[in-house]
Amino acid sequence: MSTLEDLRKKIDQCDRQLAAVLEKRLEIILEIMAEKKDQRMPIFSKEREDKVIKQIGHYVTNPDLKEEVRYIHRHVLQSCRRIQSKRLFPYHITLVGFMGSGKTTVGVELSKMLAMEQIDVDRMIEDKMKMRVSEIFQLYGEQVFRQLESSAIEELSNQENVIIFCSGGGVVLNEKNIENLKRTGVVVWLKATPEEIYNRISDDNSRPLLKEGMSVTKIENMLQGRLPLYEKAADLVIETDGKTVEQVSLDIVDQLMRSDLERSTTGKLAEQQVSNL
Repeated sequence: MSTLEDLRKKIDQCDRQLAAVLEKRLEIILEIMAEKKDQRMPIFSKEREDKVIKQIGHYVTNPDLKEEVRYIHRHVLQSCRRIQSKRLFPYHITLVGFMGSGKTTVGVELSKMLAMEQIDVDRMIEDKMKMRVSEIFQLYGEQVFRQLESSAIEELSNQENVIIFCSGGGVVLNEKNIENLKRTGVVVWLKATPEEIYNRISDDNSRPLLKEGMSVTKIENMLQGRLPLYEKAADLVIETDGKTVEQVSLDIVDQLMRSDLERSTTGKLAEQQVSNL
């Protein structure tokens, strides 16, 4: 019968073999990524990942361990996504848009899709102030909130390979915010019609600017004044009407890949707007 030390030696040997196989797999992933990028193909395929997870279980002979191996392999695939996103998007991706355009839900989904950290500017402010955004508006007013927002954005602008989203829609009101975000990242405008926005937020009482007189007309009037600011800020424009969160997220990844946004010699992103209209 094997001693505990003998078993540990076997585990160490398995770990060495596993590390070598995982290293080889990640190297092949990078080759696949480069090939897909050259051919302008989608980088991520949920169908392919689901097939791989199902298939990996067929390689396991012990029926009691099939699900465990599948569980571990899901984490392997997550690591593959992360290594690809670090190579493809070595900058932050910031989602902007009017309230109700889907920044938070898309930000969460995009974070999962790219295996990138997500940072919600509003949550960051709430953690700092120990109160909700609606309470900050009520107690201190919009001007104080905008100052807190600008400070948070200036701090976050130095982050790389993260998803940044501002739950509210007023980040574009301050030109300095956009300068900071575009200096080291890509700004994605999630665009929605007033009717679509109203349908999404009409039952949401947490919107401080729309608590009184919620209507399509009010949203349209507020949005009209911000449209030129969004247009000026956006590196990418993504229509969100009638799309699922997953569809919008896939659109963003696809447009980022197709747009070939590259850094200039000054370190800024080349000025280019890409729309999937």
